[in-house]
Amino acid sequence: MIDKEKYTNHIQDQEAKERVVKALGKVEGVLRNHDIRWTEFLTPYEQQQVIGIINSFQDITYKIEGGYQGAERQVITIFHDYLPRDTVTSAIALVKVKNKNRFKTLSHRDYLGSVMNLGLKREKIGDIIVHEDYCHLIVDREINEYILFQLQKVGNAPVEVEIDEFENIENSEEAVKEISGSVSSLRLDAVLGLGCKLSRKDAQNLIKKGDVKVNFQEAQKIAQELQEGDQISAKGFGRIKLRALGKETKSGRTKITLEKLL
Repeated sequence: MIDKEKYTNHIQDQEAKERVVKALGKVEGVLRNHDIRWTEFLTPYEQQQVIGIINSFQDITYKIEGGYQGAERQVITIFHDYLPRDTVTSAIALVKVKNKNRFKTLSHRDYLGSVMNLGLKREKIGDIIVHEDYCHLIVDREINEYILFQLQKVGNAPVEVEIDEFENIENSEEAVKEISGSVSSLRLDAVLGLGCKLSRKDAQNLIKKGDVKVNFQEAQKIAQELQEGDQISAKGFGRIKLRALGKETKSGRTKITLEKLL
């Protein structure tokens, strides 16, 4: 039996820790049964943790896939290193969801919400690539046909669903809103407050509740100092990125530019 606490006791984010522990269960199964197993879709931070653990074991290796180059959420397939990589079946599938209402624009949130309303967990769904009148859903291959037959509407818009090939994925510009302003410091609570239009106190409460992540890790400190390029996600408020730092104002505040994913 693998000592799961030994490999995960440094992970402060409880959700991330639970997913890494599940992945360790997959490693354990591969070592015991010499079969092939795959994880749920993992964030970049979780991927880093799991790969580090896999590399500490002899005789097993992995394949990581998210459907396209630059995918954020990816699945790790674990198997013994005597197996040729090209014989290991892909763990993911691609579903195309076409919006049949030409008068209604659907967002990333619309598509994700409707799929999860089918009773599916977020961990079964990878990246969602949104285009003007359709989206590509990258999903665990075990649920692609379920979505094919069950998903009939996104929001109030009727949709047409089909299984697609990964070679048909096209990059899409994410819809973002630029937010410019100044903060007293680059502390997490200050930047979060500006990006989500929250008071400093409300931003602090959100962090204390464990509802804020920085670069996919649960924020542990209200006063955490941010850097250019850091990404913040807050439950109920979406995701923002600290895109650029500007000059200091005469009053000692720092000008910053944020991008908020719509």
